[in-house]
Amino acid sequence: MTFCFRPPACQPPVAPTPPVPPQDGTWLVDQPDTPIVYSAEHSTDARTALTQGLAEYLSHLAVDWPGGRRSAFNAVFATWAEPEENADHPMAAVYTTARGEYQASKMSPGLNSKLRVPPPDGRYLISPAEFVVDLTIEMWALDPKQRMALVSMLEDALSPHDWRYGLLLSFPHYHNARGTYEMLSSSYDDSPEMAVERHRIATFIVRGRVPVLRLVGKPLAKPAARVEVLAPQDLPPAEDSVG
Repeated sequence: MTFCFRPPACQPPVAPTPPVPPQDGTWLVDQPDTPIVYSAEHSTDARTALTQGLAEYLSHLAVDWPGGRRSAFNAVFATWAEPEENADHPMAAVYTTARGEYQASKMSPGLNSKLRVPPPDGRYLISPAEFVVDLTIEMWALDPKQRMALVSMLEDALSPHDWRYGLLLSFPHYHNARGTYEMLSSSYDDSPEMAVERHRIATFIVRGRVPVLRLVGKPLAKPAARVEVLAPQDLPPAEDSVG
């Protein structure tokens, strides 16, 4: 089995060259020293950043299974798929009905040079919290063998690094922030009715994390007290008192 994240065909990995090149969509951070280049782009909230980012990542996956059969998702949705969309098997949907939590941020809440958008924008990002929520990946296949291949592909894709646990993605739609994902559980969801309709379903639960970011402007001036000590000869002459 071979696994790739370079559509449309598996190709040898290419080492990234800093700074990070512009990306149109979510991309896999595959080197530990890849720098973060923040941006002012902010088209989603933190919750949607996690679901949209994971859906975009899954949409580019492909797996070659023994026997020459290649499997890939025909469609991946960043929300619950509508019934008429389920016909385009194999497909997947990334969604969450869980209540997310805001946890104390690991970053400084004040202005930090590491959280600055590069010139000419030059503004700063503040991270008041980290958003954590459990996500569901629901996958629909045509037969048991295809499902098995796609589940194996997801197991590899959700833990692709040899230098960290889980998955690390960069979100151009959310300030180029980094989102992390950890596998929690998976299941095959079978029933006689699903078998007759050729629906073979598998479900993954993953925990997603992303810093909550807010764009702010840098103050133009910072008030400061100034104390000036004058020499005796520089003091103004004292006025004569009237007695």
